[in-house]
Amino acid sequence: MLELTPEKTADEIDLKQIFLNLWRGKYIIFSLSIFAVILSSMYLRGAERKYFVQGLFKPVVEGNSGPNLSGFSGLASLAGVSLPKSSSSDFTAYQKLIFSEEVAAKVLTDQDLIIELFKTEWDTKTKTFKAGPVNRFDQIKQSIKLLVTGSEISEYIPPNSQRLSILIGQLLNLSTDQATGFLSINTESSRPLVMVKLILAVSQETDNLLKERFFATSESTLQFYYQKLLTSRSPEHREALAQLISAEDQKLMLASKNSNFVAEPLTWPSVSFNPISPNSKFVLVLGVVMGFVLGAAIVLIREFIATPKVIR
Repeated sequence: MLELTPEKTADEIDLKQIFLNLWRGKYIIFSLSIFAVILSSMYLRGAERKYFVQGLFKPVVEGNSGPNLSGFSGLASLAGVSLPKSSSSDFTAYQKLIFSEEVAAKVLTDQDLIIELFKTEWDTKTKTFKAGPVNRFDQIKQSIKLLVTGSEISEYIPPNSQRLSILIGQLLNLSTDQATGFLSINTESSRPLVMVKLILAVSQETDNLLKERFFATSESTLQFYYQKLLTSRSPEHREALAQLISAEDQKLMLASKNSNFVAEPLTWPSVSFNPISPNSKFVLVLGVVMGFVLGAAIVLIREFIATPKVIR
């Protein structure tokens, strides 16, 4: 009985022949792989090493501490007063104010830190900030922008609260641990010590700002509560006002101490022991793979060109 075997067409891929071609071109593949590793090594030598910097902060007063005023909210509204803010709302405000211009204006007073943050703009000879050097690529980009959009090149503005708040928003990241409620202020930078200073400065000035805002209103708030207490006749209203005064007094005592008011560092800002980028192993392995793929492609293309074509 005869067995019919299908003939190979020209479109079929001969894997054996491909492997033979790759083996014959092994020196090309090996050479390109070594060359790719050398290029990867050169990149790693000149690459900017970035470290992970993180500061952990916790509320000074836990959210469930202090007198429970939830049952007096209705009575307080009838008495014409408002319940004091909880520590959790203060902690939320703390997180929002970190990137504000008010905090940036306070951080701006630290001249040494500002010089480090805007290092490329600082002129050591004149001791002033100047526009940094513009390279050829930036000039071309500005010319294209002017041609396309018609936007004029804006004049140089020395570091101010607005620029600093934008920079802080670009450098720092905030995240809250859902289990513990701790706030993480973190960043990745090639200048980790500068980032440690920035995290400490921003966190402290934010806390100071909230403390100043509380002092500005606490006295008038307490006077208002005491006046209501003197004129109130209802025992329920008097009890609610007493609770309000107690809570405000406790908060005032906390603010009067020479310590953190809303948030305090849980640990000193830490810096990763090793740089997190670039990943040396990944870059080297990627170099080997790219060198192998490029070498294999060259070998197969060369064999394809050298193979005579059968014209039917």
